[in-house]
Amino acid sequence: MAYTQADIDALEVAMISGVKKVKIDGRETEFRDLDEMERLLNTAKASVAGRRRTAYTSSGYDRGYQ
Repeated sequence: MAYTQADIDALEVAMISGVKKVKIDGRETEFRDLDEMERLLNTAKASVAGRRRTAYTSSGYDRGYQ
C-alpha cells in the first residue's frame, strides 16, 4: 500500500487529538490503541521516505546427526 504525506498528517492529527478513527487512503479505519497507530505511522513514514522494511533472518545450525 502506498502512503502519502496527507495520510501521515491525518494519522498524526488523530493521534494528537486522541481520536481512534482515521480516514486513510479513502477508507475509514478504527484503531485498537495508540501502539497500533504508531506502528502504522512508522510504516507510512518509511514508505514515503522510500525505505523498505528490514528483512529479518534467523540462523540455524546442524549438529551433524543423521
